[in-house]
Amino acid sequence: MIIVNIMGGLGNQMFQYATAKRLAVTHNTPLKIDASNFDRCTPNKEHTLQLGSFRITASQASRSEVADYKKTGLKHKLGIAALLKALGLSGEGDEEPSVFSEPAGSAFKPEVLTLGVKTYLIGYFNSYKYFDSVKHLLVEEFTPREPISDAAREVLAAIADSNSVSVHVRRGDYVSDPGIRKDLEGVITERYYQNAVNHVAERVSQPHFFMFSDDIAWVKANLRPPHKTTCVDFNSPQRGFEDLWLMSHCKHNITAGGSTFSWWAAYLNPNKEKVVVRTERTSSNSAYNHPEDYFPPEWVIAKS
Repeated sequence: MIIVNIMGGLGNQMFQYATAKRLAVTHNTPLKIDASNFDRCTPNKEHTLQLGSFRITASQASRSEVADYKKTGLKHKLGIAALLKALGLSGEGDEEPSVFSEPAGSAFKPEVLTLGVKTYLIGYFNSYKYFDSVKHLLVEEFTPREPISDAAREVLAAIADSNSVSVHVRRGDYVSDPGIRKDLEGVITERYYQNAVNHVAERVSQPHFFMFSDDIAWVKANLRPPHKTTCVDFNSPQRGFEDLWLMSHCKHNITAGGSTFSWWAAYLNPNKEKVVVRTERTSSNSAYNHPEDYFPPEWVIAKS
């Protein structure tokens, strides 16, 4: 069994689940999630546990299952497991659970794909390289569990009836948190959005831009594409999954740098002719600037 610790915003929750799904499929073993420490592991209190709003097949691991994995993982860390095996006090051939905590930085770690059949995962795993081979399964599971709202259905109809382009603008902690703001300096700018809009408009006939943001008032005041535009402003942060779902149904996407939220919307977009625009970098912090691991190679760059 694979167990994955769930934390962070919805996009990060999806990265964690997707990586664990790949491991579970590889080993043909059940997958369970552990959200028991979600609040403690998620400092941004605007982020809520929304993974269950999708049709994921994994259930919540029990307290005893989590305890067994973490307890045995601690044994391995202290070298106790090897000692017990040498003394003949552990079963031969029985793989014991281990805990894998992702090393710092967002670069792809290939060793994750070699982890064993009994692993407890802790980390963010922000690379498509962990799970691209099971994308078809993720597309099925990352679908809303309940019917979407009436307002969302109206927007979905407009999206389907136009050359729709989602534009995601993340503000929130990107603006209010000094540390995050510093790491994104020069990565996402108004110029980036202007260049991204122009890039799409040059390739898409009569584009209709659908604006999604956690600060839609700022978007209305500062981003005004010279094309048909709809601001989607009816979902609360607690229904972010519905915005992500709507974005994924747009024919084309403009993403917001290292935002995992708009990343997933573009990744799940089924349009084979889609144009996805992304920033050149994901961060001004070198430890978290690995665009070659984060962005699929076919996504195009707009200068910031």
